[in-house]
Amino acid sequence: MHKTVIIGGGIAGLATAFNLQEGGSTSYTLVESAPRWGGKITSAHEGGFTVEGGPDSFITQKVAALNLCKRLGLEDQLVGSNSGKSASTYIYSGGRLHSMPEGMMLMAPTMILPFLRTRLISWPGKLRCGMEIFIPRSHSEEDESLASFVRRRLGDELLNKIAGPLMGGIHAADPERLSLRSTFPMFLEMEKKHGSLMRGMMKRPKPSTTPGVKRPSMFMTLRGGLEQLSEAIIARLDPQSLRAGCGARSVSLEEGRYIVSLSDGSSIVADDVVFATPSYVTADLIEPLDSTLAKQLRAIRYVSTATVSLGFRRSEVEHPLQGAGFIVPRGEGRRITACSWSSVKFNHRAPEDCVLMRVFIGGAFAEDLAEQDEVALVQLAREEIQTILGITATPLLAQAYRWPKANPQYDLGHAARIAAIEQNLAAHPGLHLAGAAYRGSGIPDCIQSGIAAAQTITTRHAQAEGARQSETPPVCIES
Repeated sequence: MHKTVIIGGGIAGLATAFNLQEGGSTSYTLVESAPRWGGKITSAHEGGFTVEGGPDSFITQKVAALNLCKRLGLEDQLVGSNSGKSASTYIYSGGRLHSMPEGMMLMAPTMILPFLRTRLISWPGKLRCGMEIFIPRSHSEEDESLASFVRRRLGDELLNKIAGPLMGGIHAADPERLSLRSTFPMFLEMEKKHGSLMRGMMKRPKPSTTPGVKRPSMFMTLRGGLEQLSEAIIARLDPQSLRAGCGARSVSLEEGRYIVSLSDGSSIVADDVVFATPSYVTADLIEPLDSTLAKQLRAIRYVSTATVSLGFRRSEVEHPLQGAGFIVPRGEGRRITACSWSSVKFNHRAPEDCVLMRVFIGGAFAEDLAEQDEVALVQLAREEIQTILGITATPLLAQAYRWPKANPQYDLGHAARIAAIEQNLAAHPGLHLAGAAYRGSGIPDCIQSGIAAAQTITTRHAQAEGARQSETPPVCIES
């Protein structure tokens, strides 16, 4: 039977295995060097708190994650964000928290009065932003950074105080290096089609709704934490096909099939190999097969980040916490990049009389801070929260998670880099890439990459089987 080895047990690898198993036309082995499955998706439960170490939700506009939850029977566990109760995000500027002006769509204002009233942006900054409607569209086909695009259309102040920390922060990236085409292409399309972001936003069609059908929240999670998703997949997979705590050491090609050597000394012969690992790990494994491809994979940079979750009694927090949290522009000189008010964003995250918040550290500008040990990370987070929110109480819960070199950077030229990688990969039938480094780093993107890898393998197997059958001479039966 056709055999596939999947290297990497994060959500991309799990999605690949699940879809291969559902297809039923190929056997697989899923290997993971760590003792647990799920990669950056990790949830913990302590004292009534539900803590997320990595991602805490997924976007529903990209349907892969939502659909997978439904396929796994997790529909009754889905929890939408409390957007009605926590509509605002705050920005720390000048020593205080400012509410994001109502109507901001990531980088551009869609409502005039709230933007005029905000004290976050100076009057010269507001006037420069208002001039956006008169800025001519760019006709260049070259990749443009987030910083260049926002500066060109909306000005430096909006870039530094809102777009840079908010949109760059999503990718833990430097806005000067972040490819807009590979991360937020809708703004390029808006400029191209309407000549102006503001004009384009005013002409946006309202989301269609079906009578009696409630639209899903833009962000969703699972009642018991996102680790429910990886656990549900593992529960559906064949236990005989799972090998945790056993990494891949090398991949070689012999007589048209791949030999995957594992850390326990065993090896597996496979027709297909899916690399659902960070691109630099994949590069080491592919090096003996194609040094050029390995070099291209290593060109995708990664940065380190960390999160610290802090749980407090509600009575010990004076701030009303009426929002999703706050972001911190780089120019403020603080040691954190953002803080999410987890128990306000989502239900079932803290006991009734408590609050849970999550502090973000590191990224493109401060990797060294994220690479400290857990004790130092907790201390740093507490000091920063005390300065910004005035919380001096000892937390009931303090949990740090370190993610060294775990965040891929979609630098300028990323799309061309991925196209070149895929072109070289095509010279190696049976090798496949999945995961956050290529065509989207969110949970739905990673799941979709696993689905695509499984579909490619299934199609390849079906075509090979069809070719073998066509080569078989017909059997003649004499009458």
